Amino acid sequence: MNDILIAMRERALADAAFREALLLTRKAEDPLLALCDFAQTHGYALSLGDIISDGEEFCCNQMKSTNGGNPMPYDCFGFDDAYEMFFMSIL
Repeated sequence: MNDILIAMRERALADAAFREALLLTRKAEDPLLALCDFAQTHGYALSLGDIISDGEEFCCNQMKSTNGGNPMPYDCFGFDDAYEMFFMSIL
């Protein structure tokens, strides 16, 4: 998870009303957009791109950190879904 989701997670774990409001965003027609709108309304600069790119960025960095490139790049592509991981961490 990125720093913004971590900060929101910490607040959700300490503030039950905030947590419940976050959980309600999952019932929206577009839950990802609802989460971003909720975050921005509460002072967190979270965008769709932030959430979507989290897993990809980690994997790409893992591949680049191997001398000469990862010899088995597709073993790395288990992108964690930052959106799902965030909600699992506050349930």
